[in-house]
Amino acid sequence: MGVSGAGKTYTSHALADALGYRHIEADHFHSEENVARMRAGTPLSDADRVEWLRKLIAEMQRAIEDGVGFVLACSALKCRYRNLLRDAVPGLHFIHLSIDYDTAVQRVGGRAGHFMPISLVDSQFATLESPEGEPGVLVVDAAQPRETVLEEILEWIRQDFGLAISARENLSAQPVDSANKALIGATLTTAPIYSGRVAQGFDRITDWLMAALLAFMVVVVFSSVVLRYLFGTGWTGAEELSRLAFVWLVFVGVASSMRRGELMAFSIIRDRFPHLLRRIVDSISWLMVAGASCLAAMGGWNQMQFGWTINSPVVGYPLAMAMLPVMASMVALAVLALIQLVNVWRGQPQPPTAIANVTAD
Repeated sequence: MGVSGAGKTYTSHALADALGYRHIEADHFHSEENVARMRAGTPLSDADRVEWLRKLIAEMQRAIEDGVGFVLACSALKCRYRNLLRDAVPGLHFIHLSIDYDTAVQRVGGRAGHFMPISLVDSQFATLESPEGEPGVLVVDAAQPRETVLEEILEWIRQDFGLAISARENLSAQPVDSANKALIGATLTTAPIYSGRVAQGFDRITDWLMAALLAFMVVVVFSSVVLRYLFGTGWTGAEELSRLAFVWLVFVGVASSMRRGELMAFSIIRDRFPHLLRRIVDSISWLMVAGASCLAAMGGWNQMQFGWTINSPVVGYPLAMAMLPVMASMVALAVLALIQLVNVWRGQPQPPTAIANVTAD
């Protein structure tokens, strides 16, 4: 928590990554009306923040229901806001990134492309009610180097909560939260396409399938090598079956990675557009993904029809087995793309990078 320019987004991302927790960015849950007010340089009132805080509470409770820890980046400037969050999530702790006025003005003013005027920094400090003295609060001087701030927080967590935190290299990198579970070191391109029980079931199926395929490849290749070098013999079908498993592994992983937001994305130009134009660009992109996936699925289906009549030269399995994951994966990608297309117009689009790095309320 803290005023704009305190470094909440960077620090919370780094902390979530170090702990293997889910990251929740409060800025992503502002309504369009709130964003418009802030863009115009108008501070938000308590009434403006009520629905926003309720959304944050729901997101925190969703993480608890999913059985994962979370780190929330939220200004939480007033005691009443913090108490509202505490009442909803007992045991919630706060880390106040404290900075002076001049540092805040310098940081906010130095952010290229950000909609928030420096004048709103005044309202931030006027609204701030220091949490010092409240239970479960750590106050950190956020004007220090980022690595120092993060280390102080991690040390506090180690001492107070006894959490085992792995040392992390290159703390200057900005990791992003995981999809449904804690993955230390994993960085995502964007948010998961959908979440909930269905998403968790999808992840469990794909994760177990990929693990089984990888284990099968290791066993087949290793046993073939051992037989060849120790006993002068070998398994002639090892290479053929390992290639088949690799094809399955790749395409199952593609569908799983797309759902989790782990695929590569190029958004530096798109992020500079206004909200409506970003939605249009996103819609066109997802329509193209859905169309290309459908074409690939049709190609996979045609290859399957052809492959049922041809067997592999060594093991003798139908070559259609190699195209089955291609078809299934492309169907999954098309469905996920259509879901994301609907999501583009159902809720507030994610802010561009320059905006997401600032809590402007």
